[in-house]
Amino acid sequence: MRIPCPRCQAFVVPGAQSCAWCGTSLLQPATPGASDPVCAIHPELLSLQACARCGNFACAQCLRKGPRDEPLCATCHDRVPADALPWDRREELGTLRAYFQTCQAVALRPTATFERARPEGSVGSSLGFAALSNLAAYFTTALFYLAVVFAIPAAMTEIDNVSQSGFRLVAAGVFGVVMVAAPVMGMLVALINAALDHLVFRLQRTGRPFEVTLRANTLSLAPYLLGVIPFCGMYIAPMWALALRVIAYRSLHRTSWGTAALGALAVPLLTFGLCFGGYAVVALVGAVAGIGK
Repeated sequence: MRIPCPRCQAFVVPGAQSCAWCGTSLLQPATPGASDPVCAIHPELLSLQACARCGNFACAQCLRKGPRDEPLCATCHDRVPADALPWDRREELGTLRAYFQTCQAVALRPTATFERARPEGSVGSSLGFAALSNLAAYFTTALFYLAVVFAIPAAMTEIDNVSQSGFRLVAAGVFGVVMVAAPVMGMLVALINAALDHLVFRLQRTGRPFEVTLRANTLSLAPYLLGVIPFCGMYIAPMWALALRVIAYRSLHRTSWGTAALGALAVPLLTFGLCFGGYAVVALVGAVAGIGK
């Protein structure tokens, strides 16, 4: 489906209120008495495209993308049931199987998966996905370190007057703490990140509720399953998840690429800028103090 902007002719995303390239509002007022097609729901606005199912004209506010990439009006779009992700069918599939299948679909087919996924989901369901993702991200690496500790010969610990059994007990305790803390901290971080991203969306005046932002944010953590490969998840998964978050926000929020990218990247970029700026200030102050001496 290719819908051109009336001003710059760049292709626009159905549901967007303005062109992501030139900024022109897509909600163009109709001229009374003119022959231009107008929206069937909002006759005061010009039509952007006709619905492929019912044939009614739809403005930018009413236009949606169908499952086969066809233009649909809001009424026809709402009649098309959204697909349930495997995670939404965990009572049928089992939690671990549903989690694995969802990670596979999101990581390997993100655009198709998010385009047909239900935007809404309960807070508990989203946080549960975040908890499992963070557990997967750290489990194998933590287990590897525990195995290394248990493999240390007793002679090496006795050199430092350390009991081997006591050393192993402490290592096992640290492993247990990490296994409990990882999912808990993962849920907390997901809540905070989603809240900050949702604030950015609110500033852009998007109308989707917080549950949609949280669901998109946590589903984008699917690459954390790479954590089953020791030391792999912590380096590759975060960047992969950030890219998936843009796709998830665009599809589930039914918004443009620009709005989705800003919602996903604004907080990380601002955080990076503040940290970099803080380090730069500390380095500058240190350098000035050194010159003064």
